[in-house]
Amino acid sequence: MSLAGRTVLVTRPPAQCAGLEALLDAEGARTLRFPLIDIAPEADALAALAGEATAADWLILVSPSAIDCAWPTLGQLAALPRLACVGAASARRLATLSGREVLYPQDGNDSTALLGEAAMQQVAGQRMLIVRGVGGRTELAEALRARGADVRYAEVYRREEITPDWGEFDRLATKGGPDACIVTSSEIADRLFHLAGSVRIRALQCLQYCVPHPRIADRLAALGAARIVTTRADDAAMVTGLKEWFSRHP
Repeated sequence: MSLAGRTVLVTRPPAQCAGLEALLDAEGARTLRFPLIDIAPEADALAALAGEATAADWLILVSPSAIDCAWPTLGQLAALPRLACVGAASARRLATLSGREVLYPQDGNDSTALLGEAAMQQVAGQRMLIVRGVGGRTELAEALRARGADVRYAEVYRREEITPDWGEFDRLATKGGPDACIVTSSEIADRLFHLAGSVRIRALQCLQYCVPHPRIADRLAALGAARIVTTRADDAAMVTGLKEWFSRHP
């Protein structure tokens, strides 16, 4: 299996592209960096983070961006509360950074899966700090509060929109490409199709997509995409998912 000769759009925030691009490059793919949002730290939230973390029983970091933004502060603390993530790849990274065990769901990579873990069942009276971006999803906090936990947010970053350069995309589209696109959030999917305009919609709908969650796959399908592979959330799994699809559809 190989991605040799395939052009893959990488739509992640710029700071999160390098590792995925390196794996794609190693498989012979040509990567086209195509970020649609960027991550900007929230200074006030980061300034308050140390005190909030020290008072918590649990820190739940819900995204790679949460780890990127929060760890420079959390890493300076003498002691940390219990740690959790919603995905295995994020948990492995946080465990490496912290030298601590990190709870994560063994089956799934979202809030629902984390809520199914035994340690998340009897949480009444515990203080839980969810480290996330501004305006994130609320299901996790609502469920934990319903179980009696004192849940607070540390919204340590915000998402800022980026308008990509469509020139290379348009050039490739005239030659029948690009071949595939990796999309890691529903927000990115919506923005990709919104910015494309009617002239590029058909080209986007014909791409092979790789996504790390069924929710993103459903959103792309609603936008007209017909070929979607859903994998685990780690970079290696997404690259393998694309390789396997193209091996079956040369």
